[in-house]
Amino acid sequence: MGLKTKRAMNAFLAAMLSALVLAFAGAAFAADGGGNAETYQSLLVSAEWVKANIGKVVLIDARAQALYKGQQGHLPGAVNAEWTYFVNMNGKAGDATYGAVLDAAAMAKKLGALGIDGKKEVVVYGDGGDWGMAGFVVCVLRMTGFKNARIMDGGFTVYRASGGKTDNKTATNKAVKYPDFQYDTSYTVGTDWMKENYNKPEVKVVDVRMVNEYTGQIKPFGERRPGHIPGAVNLSWDSVYTEDFKILPEGELVSMFEKAGFTDKNQTIICYDTYGVRGAFVAMMFRLAGYANVRVYNPSYQAWCADAATEITQGPNP
Repeated sequence: MGLKTKRAMNAFLAAMLSALVLAFAGAAFAADGGGNAETYQSLLVSAEWVKANIGKVVLIDARAQALYKGQQGHLPGAVNAEWTYFVNMNGKAGDATYGAVLDAAAMAKKLGALGIDGKKEVVVYGDGGDWGMAGFVVCVLRMTGFKNARIMDGGFTVYRASGGKTDNKTATNKAVKYPDFQYDTSYTVGTDWMKENYNKPEVKVVDVRMVNEYTGQIKPFGERRPGHIPGAVNLSWDSVYTEDFKILPEGELVSMFEKAGFTDKNQTIICYDTYGVRGAFVAMMFRLAGYANVRVYNPSYQAWCADAATEITQGPNP
């Protein structure tokens, strides 16, 4: 073999090795095509774990800004980003893209501004009994392909009750570059998909709002038409909590879903609420319980009921 041939072969092998290294390096960040079940280890951390690891992770406080800046404060070093930070809030409720998750380029900038670089671990917390804000944020991160993010189980109240230190100073992180990504479409569906598929037998739709929202007795967020999507069963988002606002133990969580009629872990399940926040949280809880094909309808009922071409149902029955 001549010298030029050897050099060409060496260059080829080096290029192939580099490509393989990049492929493996990106594998942990790449979006996969579905079946993204969670475990208690992959999705949740305890307040005790967080206390021992403050300073080693990026902390996101997903509560409302008034609570973050309130008298009780927040976890030291935590930056505040409630659900509206991650979605389009231009226009008004009922507009086609109002409440929809930001496009990938805008989302990457928003995540980088929080100090999230796609490598360092992220822990998100809300508070006991809230809309599942932390679950929504982690769901968004999963949609971008980032797996190293978890929810602090029990939220801020449990953290304080365990003796965790708090701070009243507004925290900021140095802006970093979040890796470019394409959304993993196995986490969400839009209104067009819902119109075509919501009433198919292989699809089960679950409304995770309060009962009186579901029945149409109230419309607390100015929904244009009260009620629910025809065929949707009602399972309130707070059903997944224990009395102290931690996530139900695995056996109890699975049992609760099965008693609610979700016995096929391979069936397509679509969760929705008003804007997709509670829906995303419950979708993550289904995945935690081992359900393989669960998505959130984003931007949820406020978009559905504003579309004159959609049907709604009122009352306690699907």
